[in-house]
Amino acid sequence: MTAGKIDGVNALGGIPAVGERDVSPTGDAAAMASLVLHGGERQFALHSSGSDVRRAIRLRATRSAAYKQVVDSETKPTSYIWGGLGFRYPIASTRGDLDVIARAGARLWQVLGLTGADALVSAVPVTATAEHTSLQLAALAAGAPALFPGDDTDAVLAAARLAPPTVLAVPTAAAVDVVEAAASADVLDRLTTLLLVGYPAESEREAAVAAVNDAASRDIAVLAVHAPAGARVLWGECREAAGRGRLGGTTGLHTYPDLDLVQLVDAETGEQVTASTGELVLTQLGMRGSALLRWRTGDVVAGVEFNACPACGRTVPRVVGTRRGALVVTADSGRALDLRAVAGALIGRADVEDWRVVVGGRARDGRDQVVVHLLSSADDADETVVGAAADIRAVAGRLPSQLVATDVDALAALTASVPPEAALTQRVLLRG
Repeated sequence: MTAGKIDGVNALGGIPAVGERDVSPTGDAAAMASLVLHGGERQFALHSSGSDVRRAIRLRATRSAAYKQVVDSETKPTSYIWGGLGFRYPIASTRGDLDVIARAGARLWQVLGLTGADALVSAVPVTATAEHTSLQLAALAAGAPALFPGDDTDAVLAAARLAPPTVLAVPTAAAVDVVEAAASADVLDRLTTLLLVGYPAESEREAAVAAVNDAASRDIAVLAVHAPAGARVLWGECREAAGRGRLGGTTGLHTYPDLDLVQLVDAETGEQVTASTGELVLTQLGMRGSALLRWRTGDVVAGVEFNACPACGRTVPRVVGTRRGALVVTADSGRALDLRAVAGALIGRADVEDWRVVVGGRARDGRDQVVVHLLSSADDADETVVGAAADIRAVAGRLPSQLVATDVDALAALTASVPPEAALTQRVLLRG
């Protein structure tokens, strides 16, 4: 398939969706260098706007150093962030990409209902990640004062005493602890917005809303921002969809149609789906560092809405019902297992009639485990298990906790034991 054949969104859907294990089955971060674009003058002329090209032509004739600087800003990867679920890998950005991220951040600020008069204190770790970088550039582009003391609670409280925030950004998992500590330190007098960084589960959002309601007697909006694995910009929930005493987020994460193309694929096969639920696939538009084309993010979503937002009226695609990183399981040891790779290995075996993957804690000590139950169509079930284990190791980089040969009745009992509300478990982790 050549680039000339991609003449629209439908044609783009013909390209197989890929993820980190497709690029680097061994989990070697260096393999991600194959996604870094190495453009030059020709690519700059082909893909830049007419005004930028004309400016570059004038500089080439008069100031060669300035001309090189203009071309390099759009084509030379200079900055990197770390992303990934199964393993950490670098994502490259050019100087021009950082400008795009900053402009997207200014738009995010508006979606969140914030202005340059707001003051941000961030409890997000100060590391080279999409979350920290995007928040930093968003505040800069919006002209809002911001402090980034990191994730140490004492440092966050010290920053909040120095500059009482109207906006507090916290990693979702740490939201309740940070809010309670800030309330005890009496540094939330000006707070109007709590940003949950990393899309929350319903229970996490409820706990955060309860914490801010206990901490203040006035309206504080609880909003989520999220960057899927591989993304370089944050998506956010509109302020109109949240308020005191009720859960925000019902209208979904607002994306940028000029920067992101969002699609859904089957979480097991990677094939394009028309159903509402599936794995989120992201194509970044106009980014010239790392090329992430139909990138499998590992997020499972309930759908992508294209109608106007019922809360704020914006007509941008909105991602609803996000379960962040649902397809990659990280054990207590820190090792990650990509369930998409497990599914791919099992679907391709003719001697596997059916299978289930059960994720949970061991009965004896509660430690995380991943157990694969196989229904073999071969005479020797043990041989099927050995072959499946080899295939899983080859494509996933590691083995699950156990592989067990089972029968039809046992598989049926496993499926019946899954509670109805665990739709993700039924659909993705337990294949039926």
